[in-house]
Amino acid sequence: MRHFAASLPVPAGSIAVIGFLLLVSAGSHAQGLQSQSFPNRPMRIITGFLPGGVSDVVARTMATQLGEQLGQRIIIDGRPGAGGTLAMEIAAKANPDGHTLFMGQPVITISPNFRNKPAYDPIKAFAPLSVIGFGATMMMSNPSVPATSVKELIAYGKSQPPGRLHFGHSGQGTTNHLSGELFSVMSGVQLTPVTYKGAALNILATIQGEVQLSFLPVLAALPQVKIGKLRALGVTGAKRSKAAPQVPTIDETLPGYEVPVWYGLMAPAATPKAITGQLNLEIRKALEVAAVVERLENQGIEVEYTTIAQFEKLIQEDARRWARLVKQSGIVLD
Repeated sequence: MRHFAASLPVPAGSIAVIGFLLLVSAGSHAQGLQSQSFPNRPMRIITGFLPGGVSDVVARTMATQLGEQLGQRIIIDGRPGAGGTLAMEIAAKANPDGHTLFMGQPVITISPNFRNKPAYDPIKAFAPLSVIGFGATMMMSNPSVPATSVKELIAYGKSQPPGRLHFGHSGQGTTNHLSGELFSVMSGVQLTPVTYKGAALNILATIQGEVQLSFLPVLAALPQVKIGKLRALGVTGAKRSKAAPQVPTIDETLPGYEVPVWYGLMAPAATPKAITGQLNLEIRKALEVAAVVERLENQGIEVEYTTIAQFEKLIQEDARRWARLVKQSGIVLD
């Protein structure tokens, strides 16, 4: 009976359908095998900022915990420069097999608004895995500036020649750069931006008076506030930072002012969904570890796990918000 059935003619259309089903089955099987064998060698997380900064600490914290969970060493591949766009490009071109991840930040959603924008679409170049959390940025001043609040700073700034006040930041298109630009637009105080390579040099420049103002991660700046070398004026988020609840938001003086900073892990866009799904679940598991949460919160990060779909929605909303801001404000990003 088996010999007789095999010898029957099969219509051409049926052959095509059978061939398609076999291809789908083979592809699903291959992807399943790829997921089962992942990871099969050391992994890396590419970051775009100097060691010791918030982004670097977040990446190292996640690398340690995820490495334990996955049974593989995860190294940090720091590629500072160009406000994070250098690292972003390297990560986007990496082999999409799940072994290379990117410590994503809003540079992904901001960079499409550059005058010299990337040759590729940063948003489409990555597969979001999960948000790790949200950080706070603080507006600081050298104590020589005669202002102890955002309101007083605006009054003082308007009494000075346009561009007289300088603010430090760590790269074109970074959130601390746009924090200053947005403040300038909304307050009517023309500030002059000055670029530094990382938060440490930015802090030093503000303490030494090279610039009068800086926008810095809360935890990086607070030690200098406590010893009186810097003055905290306001935070850029929609709500006060848990790390410095006594410091008001800039929004409390300039309604509508908000510059959120998110941190999240991403993979190159073509990474198989079986692997991105696995990594999302591993991140969720990592963010349930008390020691991980504590270390991130000690860096001023408000921990928040998201599904892949929720992270994708956040990125799309962030991209639309930055595009609208750049267009309406007239900010020019080189």
